[in-house]
Formats: sequence, C-alpha cells, structure tokens
Amino acid sequence: MITGISYSQNSQNDSVEIDYKKIYSYGLDGDVRSGLSLLEFIDVNKLTAKDLKFKTDFENRFKYTNDESDFLESHKSSISELLEIYHKYWRTALLDNSKNYDTLIKKNVADFLTEKYPQAPGFKVNEDSIDVYVKKYIESFGLHTTGFGKTGKYFDLLVWGLEKDTTYTFLLHKEKTSVEVVFMDDFVTFGWEEYATLGRYYPGGWSTKKALYCVKKAYDLKSENFLIGYLAHESRHFEDYKIFPKLMSADLEYRAKLTELSMQQKTLHKSIEFFINNSNYESENGHSVANYCVIRDLSKVLFKIEFEKDINKWKEISIKQINKTAYDLLKANTKSLIKQGADVEKFIKK
Repeated sequence: MITGISYSQNSQNDSVEIDYKKIYSYGLDGDVRSGLSLLEFIDVNKLTAKDLKFKTDFENRFKYTNDESDFLESHKSSISELLEIYHKYWRTALLDNSKNYDTLIKKNVADFLTEKYPQAPGFKVNEDSIDVYVKKYIESFGLHTTGFGKTGKYFDLLVWGLEKDTTYTFLLHKEKTSVEVVFMDDFVTFGWEEYATLGRYYPGGWSTKKALYCVKKAYDLKSENFLIGYLAHESRHFEDYKIFPKLMSADLEYRAKLTELSMQQKTLHKSIEFFINNSNYESENGHSVANYCVIRDLSKVLFKIEFEKDINKWKEISIKQINKTAYDLLKANTKSLIKQGADVEKFIKK
C-alpha cells in the first residue's frame, strides 16, 4: 500500500493547559487511551474556548462506549458503508493495544465486498485479493484509493476524487532525479491518522515504486516544506526502492529523514522537534522508530550523549553543522547497507 509517507498537518496553537504535542504523539503511535488520560483531570474552568472544544471533541470521539463525534457524518460519501467498517476497526484498535484486530478487519471487509460488490463473491479472503476488490469497488464510484494495506500498524483507507500528474527534475544532493508526482485532491478520507488526531495530522504524500503521490492542499509548492519535507523525502524512498528493494519501513524512513535534515534551513528545527516528540524505539510504527534513531545518532555526534531532547540545545548548533552531520550519517548508512547486499531488510534496529 503506502511504502513511504510524509506527514502534513493543520495549524494548532500551543496551550498552557493541554499538551497537544504529547496527545498527538500518542495518537500517531496508536495509543489514544494514553492521550485521553492527559485530559482526564484538567480543570475545564482554566481552559480557553479552543482548548475546551478540543477536550470535548477528543472525548466525544474516544471516551465513551460509542463515538459521539461527527466523524462519520462529516465524511459522508458514496463509500460511507465501507468507511463505517474501517471506522469501527480504527476506534477499537486505537483504544485497545492489548489485541490485534487485523483478522477482524479482513473478515469484515471481505464480507462487505461479497454482499455489496457483485463481482467479488467467491474471491479468496487474503490481503492481495481484498486489495484488488477494494480498489475495484471504490473505483466503481469514480474515486481513487491506495487499496487494502497498512499505514504503520493499522489497515488504512485513503480515498480521493481528483488526480493530476506532473514531472519534477531536481538535484537530490548531487544526484539528478526525475520523478512523476501525482497531485491528489478532493479527499473522502485521510485514514486512521486523521481520525486519531482529530484531523491535525494526516498523510501529506507517499511514494510507490512508480511515482510519488502528493496531497495538493497540504503544501505551498514553492516552500521548503514541499521541496525538501515532501519532495526530497519521498524521492529518497523512490531511489531506495531500486537499490534496496527489501528494506523495511523504519530504515527507509531513517534515510528519508536524514535526507531532510541534510538539506533543510528554515524548517530544520521544526523537523527536529517533531522527531523528538514523536520518537519511540519500541514502536511498531516505522516513523516513530526512525525518529528515535535519527535523533539518537545525531545526538551521539553533536552532543556526545545518547539522545538530546532539548530543542534549545539543538538551536545552539549551527544549521550548517547539523546539515553536514545528517548527510555524513546518511552516507555511512548507505555504505553499511551496500555491504550487506541488495537483499538487506533492516539495519538501524536489529
């Protein structure tokens, strides 16, 4: 499904009473219940109107027996019945980390297709077959989708209405790269990450072995956020698929994030802070593992410690030095992977 992914986000101001960064971090790591616990004992009388709305909306979505939010109503479309199945799965899985609900979502989607899509009855219930028929079903409504597969540790549903192709040619460090970029618009659903963070975070784009896919509304196409945070990041994935075709998510993300940090200027500290706040070496989410390993390895070189989490310390280091260190780590990682051969699957976490 999505083999590489860049995050996008809506704006959100800081708050004195609510730790938004921690709550969103828990959400992206599939641990919504811990996010709920941070809201439990907050004095509502101290909250601003914005904070109170967030607390109310988050608790309406996750605190009670049923989802009391307007998520399904606000995402109504021709595939609403299918989205309802995913919605139930996402909510259950995000609130209960003690179990794996993969078998249940496979069965429920397969049963739905058998009932609702005439061409599907009799197909084998496995991920490849479900993927084929999910795409056929959604495409029958004139929509596009990534199909049946996972973003991180959960099966996802990303669906959009419009596509426009273009080609970008640029330098990725000293390497000339040309990639097809498919700009997507008119989204029906951005998937479980949008759901877990109340729309704050969602996939801003991803890469496949054939092209890059970009959420058009997520970027100013002249900004560093697009040219490096998206284009350079995803192009690193695109090139790595050719050189290391079996490399797993965490390692792919590690290399793409180092690519970002080796080139960024205006957005460098923002990226570092995001990686710090969303790092978890023990996570099943490749992004969270890669975030940890990037900060770990940079910290060892720049600060001579295991993991520097104080963003103010990072701001004392010159941008040029951070760029160079990130690039040196990327080159060293490339050399190590090449030594292991084209079949290498993982390196940063054994």
